[in-house]
Amino acid sequence: MLTLHWKSKLNATIVLLATILLAGCATQAMHNKGLELVQEGKFEEGLAKLEAASNADPDNVPYRQDLLRSRLQVTNRLLARASGEMALGHYDVAQSIFESVLKIDKDNRNALSAIDALAMDKRHDAIIAEARSLFEKEEFDGARSTLKPVLLENSKNSQAVVLLRQIDEQQNKLQMAEPSLMRKFKKPVSLQFRDANVKMVFEALSRTTGINVLLDKDIRPDIKTSIFVKDVSVEDAIDLILMQSQLEKKILSDNTLYIYPNTPAKAKDFQDLKIRSFHLVNADPKLMMTMIKTLLKTKDIFVHEKTNSVVMRDTPDAIHLAEKMIADQDIADPEVMLEVEVLEISRSRLSDIGAQFPSQLTFAPIPSLVNAPGTVAAAATTTQLTLNSLRGIDGSNISISPIPAITLNAMLQDSDTNILSSPRLRVRNREKAKIMIGERVPMITNAITPVATGTPVITGTVTYQDVGLKLDVEPDIHLDNEVTIKIGLEVSSLGLPVSNGSGSTVYRVGTRNTSTSLRLRDGETQILAGLITDADTSTVDKIPLLGQIPLLGHLFSNDNGNKSKTEIILSITPHIVGNSKLADARETEYWSGTESGLRSNQVVLKPLGAVSLGNSANPLPGVPVPHAVTPSAPPLASTVPLPGTVAAASSVPAVVVVPQVNTSKNTDTSAAQPMMFSWQGPNQAKVGDKISLSLNTQSAQGVKKLGFQIAFDPDVLKALDVNEGDSLKHNNAQSSISKNINQGGGEISVDLSGSGSSGATSVVTITFEVVAAAQGTSVSIDTITATGGNGEGINVTAPEPHAIVITQ
Repeated sequence: MLTLHWKSKLNATIVLLATILLAGCATQAMHNKGLELVQEGKFEEGLAKLEAASNADPDNVPYRQDLLRSRLQVTNRLLARASGEMALGHYDVAQSIFESVLKIDKDNRNALSAIDALAMDKRHDAIIAEARSLFEKEEFDGARSTLKPVLLENSKNSQAVVLLRQIDEQQNKLQMAEPSLMRKFKKPVSLQFRDANVKMVFEALSRTTGINVLLDKDIRPDIKTSIFVKDVSVEDAIDLILMQSQLEKKILSDNTLYIYPNTPAKAKDFQDLKIRSFHLVNADPKLMMTMIKTLLKTKDIFVHEKTNSVVMRDTPDAIHLAEKMIADQDIADPEVMLEVEVLEISRSRLSDIGAQFPSQLTFAPIPSLVNAPGTVAAAATTTQLTLNSLRGIDGSNISISPIPAITLNAMLQDSDTNILSSPRLRVRNREKAKIMIGERVPMITNAITPVATGTPVITGTVTYQDVGLKLDVEPDIHLDNEVTIKIGLEVSSLGLPVSNGSGSTVYRVGTRNTSTSLRLRDGETQILAGLITDADTSTVDKIPLLGQIPLLGHLFSNDNGNKSKTEIILSITPHIVGNSKLADARETEYWSGTESGLRSNQVVLKPLGAVSLGNSANPLPGVPVPHAVTPSAPPLASTVPLPGTVAAASSVPAVVVVPQVNTSKNTDTSAAQPMMFSWQGPNQAKVGDKISLSLNTQSAQGVKKLGFQIAFDPDVLKALDVNEGDSLKHNNAQSSISKNINQGGGEISVDLSGSGSSGATSVVTITFEVVAAAQGTSVSIDTITATGGNGEGINVTAPEPHAIVITQ
């Protein structure tokens, strides 16, 4: 029975070991399979097997490490892929990847926050789309309010930031745009008033031109004006009346003016002021502030030294003038690159030729040796030489020192030394630059301080002496590409040491220096030479009498010669870098108004064409005939122009003539038919496109001169050039064109002269660049005149405005 029990236990143990071995093999296989699946990209399945293997054998540390490492690698790889999909805008794909990460690691913070961010981005996209729709409708305040929650939740949302910047730019453009009168008020007009009440004159202009005039309540009712002008713009005519009457205007809109007395108090009330920050690049802000204060009399100005900027508050004209002044002064200082070469040439010849004999011989008797009593011979001592001992001296008792010797010298040594230094210096205009090539030699100086008892105290002090090449330059760059250079050159070398009694050691320092001033062209090379040191030393050792014999004396003499010559050569070549050029005339000379008021332009009258003058006997169509009124007539209201008649307090009737295009009467029957014009060009364009518009005519026969003024929107179109057509080149005749592009005013003036041809021809071709988007813009002709060969006027018919649709 005992044997059977022992055998059963052995069998059970074997079965258990086999089971454990088989389980271990299965776990190992599961673990290996999980690693393979992870490498194949089957992340979820592979990680599941790795986790099952780790759970099956929880004490197996490598299994646990492989699980954690693979899980981290998989999650990082999926997060990176999801980030790439988000960058491409594939939000749905990115969200599915983040969800896969959460299946692997349900507490992964990056995936959880990314899913929340995706939900927020989807919500923000809808809000941004709504804000963009409002922006396109030019509802800027509504777009800004709609966009505000997005920026509060995510201030770095790129779409929201870009849209907000566009809103700010458009609002700033509308806010900063200075109001100006419509182009129709730049057309020609003729006025005839004598001693007329100024309020009545403005009433007449308001009624005939359609301009709204608001008069300040403090305008005196007894102000009279007399004006007789022909063919001036409505705006210039108003400026003339204001100048006569000591009044000033404020433009409220494109067709509304506010007129007030030109007094300091009223100017403070009605003159708008701007704040402008000038961030300077090169100029000194304090100097700019002083210049603006001196020339423009600006009081409200501040300098921020940290940002190198100037902030001023003044009228738009003063700001405009300050812009021109600072643009002229805020220029970079030119620089110059100096190529310098310093060459030190040293030549020496050392000669030592001849026979060198001893210069002296010493003859001395040899003392005798004696033995003291009781001593051995080895202890013999030298006795003193006495006179009696000299009696027995012969040649064997006399010694000679030094041993006579004759030396034959035959040596000739030549040496050449070249030391080259070629530094390059880049120096700002009127700034000093220094360069030192060499070494600093220490000089030790000992100071001895005596004490009452004991050894004196010695204190050593070390100073350094610069030895080598020193070069100082200071350039002054001129506008004609020439450079004046102040040069200081010093070349020093260390000599022999010199010691003093206190134990201090100093050195002799040989130095050569020069200082000069040059004026060179850009790229011109100048060589400075002549710093020469020439030394010639000759020493002859000879035997007296024998060495003085002619010719044979050389056998009894020795010649020692030393010749040395050192020269320093300096070569300098300037290369101007970023030289300042002469400013344009428009930047150096411009109008600034009068002593009492600043203006950025001159008060001038520009001829704009011709109009006919009507009178009481032959009034113009559509223009009311003015009636004289008594001085007691009620004045114009102080704020709103009243309807009524045009008044003049004299026998000369007041005449206001509205602008007309086809007013010149032609008596020539051949010109009875008006000259027709038409536009040819694209009707659609995109921002950034360059388009060309051609002004054509059916026939220009008989026309010698042609002048017209073209109007366009400067905020949408930028006029680049005007090219002459062939309408006034009959039979290739000589013709001329005069053109003036006023981009700021949106006007182009063209005058042509030549010999007109028949048939459909091109008058001019205008090239524009589209600079901004708009729902629609147009190019039109304000005035046009044609003159025949005898100076007679020719009837013309202006074309309809050419409309262009601008898109992004």
